[in-house]
This record gives sequence, structure tokens and C-alpha cells, in this order.
Amino acid sequence: MGQAAGAARAAGQPGGHPGHPREARPVRALRAVLLALGLVVALTAAAAPDQTSGREITRYDVTASLAPDGTMRVTLDFDFDFGDDPGHGPFLSLPTRVYYDETLDRAFRYTDISASSASGAPDQVNEESTSDALILRIGDEDIDDVSGVQTYHVEYTADGLLNPANAQHSGDELYWNVIGAGWEIPLGDLSVAVDGPAPVEGAACFAGPYGSTTPCTSSSFSGSTSSFTQDLVPVGDQFSTVTGWPAGTFPGVEPILVDKPDPLAPVRPASAFGIVALLVLVGGGVLAFLRVRRVGRDKAYLGLTPGLRPADNQPGAATGYRDRREVVSVQFQPPAGVRPGEVGTLVDEKADPVDVTATLVDLAVRGWLRIEEVPRSNPKKKAKDWTLVQLKNKDGSLLPYEDELLSSIFASSTTVKLSDLKTTFAASMAKVQDGLYDHVTQSGWFRANPKSVRARWYGAGIALAILGILLTFVVFGVGLSVGGLALVPIALVVVGVLVTILGKAAPARTEDGTAVLAQSLGFRRYLATAEANQLRFEEGEDIFSRYLPYAIVFGLADRWARVFAELAAQGRSFEQPGWYVGGYYPGANIYWATAFASSLDRFQSVATEAISAPTPGSSGGSGFSGGFSGGGVGGGGGGGW
Repeated sequence: MGQAAGAARAAGQPGGHPGHPREARPVRALRAVLLALGLVVALTAAAAPDQTSGREITRYDVTASLAPDGTMRVTLDFDFDFGDDPGHGPFLSLPTRVYYDETLDRAFRYTDISASSASGAPDQVNEESTSDALILRIGDEDIDDVSGVQTYHVEYTADGLLNPANAQHSGDELYWNVIGAGWEIPLGDLSVAVDGPAPVEGAACFAGPYGSTTPCTSSSFSGSTSSFTQDLVPVGDQFSTVTGWPAGTFPGVEPILVDKPDPLAPVRPASAFGIVALLVLVGGGVLAFLRVRRVGRDKAYLGLTPGLRPADNQPGAATGYRDRREVVSVQFQPPAGVRPGEVGTLVDEKADPVDVTATLVDLAVRGWLRIEEVPRSNPKKKAKDWTLVQLKNKDGSLLPYEDELLSSIFASSTTVKLSDLKTTFAASMAKVQDGLYDHVTQSGWFRANPKSVRARWYGAGIALAILGILLTFVVFGVGLSVGGLALVPIALVVVGVLVTILGKAAPARTEDGTAVLAQSLGFRRYLATAEANQLRFEEGEDIFSRYLPYAIVFGLADRWARVFAELAAQGRSFEQPGWYVGGYYPGANIYWATAFASSLDRFQSVATEAISAPTPGSSGGSGFSGGFSGGGVGGGGGGGW
């Protein structure tokens, strides 16, 4: 603005700017004044953006001070604009637990909560706890006509947000999702200051939709403080900051890990007394068992060898329930036209992460990508990371779930390291798995989508259990002293649990699905029992690569590779796969087969772990290597009430 004002003053000096006629000075002066006014308006808009006629936050200042014990005192100063929608006041949602692994959650604790309003708005703190969040409603429940722009000051102490030094980052780190996805209103003119007990070693920030690596407006650090700003966070965007200190700055601090909630805990002390309760328990259990036996049994073509289907000119073939005792014959090749991930989903009725890994390898074998080992500084050490290189653009020939997998991996580049997928692929994993479920269902192999069938049974079981729990609380809450009455709803809970368990067996295959299953199991026997001298080769066929993805879904990849290592040791020459580039000598047949057996086993395990890894912040990952908007701990949301 000072430069614009200077330009205006220069335009008014005698003689004007060299090269301009004297009579143009009024025009130039007016233009300079307008430029200065425009700059003022632009700066004002950036400081307090008016994004909506409704509610928004026009200023949001955050100060966080960390003590050596890892606790963090957080101070929020913000201006809440009610716009044309008066109400009680703002609310904040602070997460209290997030996913950590299959058995544990990471927990966060909040204490010493207070609020005030310099503008005179009601500032009572109304706390509400849910299963995974603490909701703070600022204002008076009896006053719902607060309007205009009100200023609020909120303070609280948070514990459990710090990530101590670990294998993923060498220093102590606060990877903090300051603004999470739960905000219902836009926020403008944001600033964050983080202070700790030691000099800061690094700072970074990210803003945008979940997964965005776009830096925030500014970030800096000096001494023990890091500072961040962001002009605007629209609804749906997130804002994450990262501050790093030397390892040991917060001695003894570890993430707070707690057991996942056990939904069956209230019913574990179930009793067997009460005639009515016994009838509910036995009757409900028998009905659930008969139901799952009727709808959850596979159908099959009767009178045909397992794996065969009636010809098109044989309508009306006899069908019935599949006999699980029937022995399937060895199949020397996989079912025609059936991809490895589909086989894995068909066999165990689940689209597991290993099925996605097998699909990835299958795409490589078919020429869509190449897998390259990342060299180690010590060439004698085995590879621990791989680079995936896209070789072809999509041409419409891929199945939908294959298209989703390829698009997700190479979303921003034609080359990506497998280790990088740990921070980007988790959200896409479910889409690929859902695509596998849809495909096996649309292929006519299941009577209904296996995932949806299990979900319906789980939903019914959980609903019965919850109803039983609620009725149990009612019985004790009302104080009814009827002997054995509480056992009736407890029995209902047990039936609900039984229905949930039986849900695992509810999906059922069709006659065609059972036929393909028999072929798949026969091929698994071949991969599990075939010796090197029993393999059937065709001229120019890379049988190793072709069958490898199927060996992966059956858990036989290591054995399959060792069979070919044995062939190489016998002097048998066969085509070496070009889709994998590893630490072996070209043309050295024996060395390649032996080394590849080991490399492949490591790649499979690392790939499956990478594509199913949780978000970095919840597990203590680093925000400096692979950070993104929405990553880190914290987040939550807010709005008005």
C-alpha cells in the first residue's frame, strides 16, 4: 500500500514521469489512487474473508505451548461471525481416540477447559462426550439469538498429541491437524504458534482437501517457536502443521494407547436362569442357525464333476447344495478368464489386502507397470523399498477395480515408491476392495454381494444386542424386583451376538461360483504339490510370471519361486521376467532364480503392509517425510449451534 501511495505522490509532482505528457498527470494520479484503494481492499479481504452470508470464522489464532512432559496448553482466540443465522454460539469438537492398529486406539485427553468472550457474548462451556470426541459448546442453552461478530477465548490442556522419536522420524515431533474435516463453516485469517522447551529443528504445514501436499500460506521457526499462517480454510479442507525438536526433548513421552472398545463387554457375565430367557436364547439361536444354513449354503450343479458347468445346450441341469466333502481334481491352470484377486475373493469370500497385492503383481506381469528394487547404499543388503513405474496409459481394457488400483497408485506421477503408498493409499484401498466384491457378484458367483450380506447380518445382530442392553438398563433403572426378569434382555443380547457371529457364514456362492471355486481349489493343489520336473511348459511362455499372482493369493509365492530356483539349479533355461528389476546378474539363471525367490517374498509382505497402512499421524509417523493436509493427530471440527 505504501508503494501505491508513493506512486500517487509521484504522479502529482511537477513534470510527472519521464516520457509522459504533462496533460496526462491527472489521469495517472487517479489511476494510482485507484490502485492503492484496490490494494487496501485486497488486503482487507485476505485478512477477513467474507465467504458466506451465514456463519463463519473471520480470525482464528492458535497458541500451543508444550511442557517437557508432553502436555500442551492450547489457547484459541477467534472472531465468530453469525451472519444471518443467530444462535447460541460456536462449538468445537476435539477427538479423544483414533485408529492405531487392529487391537489398539490412540487416545487424547483434555483438561482445564475454560472460555470467555471479550465482546460480551454468553461464554459458558457445555461439554458433551461421544465415543471418540469431546464436544465443547460455548454459550447459553437458553439464549439462541446471539448475532453479529463475537470474540471468543478458549483454553484447554491436551495430552497425547506428541509423537516421540521413532523409526519413522529421528526427532520428537508435533504433527498436528489444527483444522480437521469436521468443520461445518469456513475459517479465514488463521495463525498458529507452537512453542516448546527446546529450539525447533524444522517446521512445515499443509492445507487443502484430505491428502493435499500444498503448503499453507507461510511457515517459519525461530528459537523454540514455530509459526504458521493460512489465509482461508473452506468447508471440507484441512490444515496441518508439523514442528520438530531434537530427540529426547520430551523424555519418556509416549503415545497414549488404549484397548479398542469391546461391544460385548456388557453381556459377558450372562446367566442361564429364567425359563423365558432360556426360550429366547435357545429359540433365537436355533432360528438364526437355521436361517444361515438355508441362505448361507453354496449351490452346485449336481451330477457333474466338480468344476464343470452344463453346456449351453443343456438347460435345466439339476442343482442342489454343495457337498463340501467332495474332492476336487488337480487343475494345471487357473480358471479361464479369472484374475488372481477374483480367485482370492471367491475362495475365502473376502477381498483381503493380499488380493490387492496379487492384482498389482498381475498388472505388472501383463505389462502395465514395472517393479524395480531401490538400491541400498550397501549392495550386499537386501532391498527394502521398490519403485513402481507405469508403462502404459489406460485404454479401457482394464476391469473397474484394476482401473481404480492403477489410477490410485499413479495419481500424481508415473513413478512412485512403494514406501510412499503408506501415506497416500489407505483411502483408495477400500475402493479397490469394494470393486473386487462388485465384480465377483456381477460375474454371478455369489447370490448377493458378500460384503453387503455380512453387513446386514452384523447390523441385525448389533441391533438385537443394543435392544437387549437398553432393556436391561430399563429393568434395573425402574427397579423392578421380578426374579429373573433381567435375564430376558440379556438373552436377547446373546442372540444378537450369535447372529453377528453367524454373519461370517451368511454369504453363499451360486452354482457357477461353486464351479469356479472347484477349479480354483484344484489349481491351488497344483501350485502346492507340483515338483520342478512336473511343470508343464509351452514354448515362449513365462509360466512362472503367469501363475505367480495366483500363488500370492494362495500363500504359495515363496514355494512357487523355490520350484523355479530348483529348475535353474538343474540347468533348465526359462524366460526371466522383464516386469521385475532386481539385484541379480542378467543371464545368470541360477542366481536370478535364487535371489528372486527371496526378493519376491519381501516385496509381497512390504507391498501388502504399505497399501493397508493407517494414516501416519495416528501411528506416530513423520509429517516432514510424506506429510499432507488432514494428516497428523487432532483435527476434529466445529461450527455454530
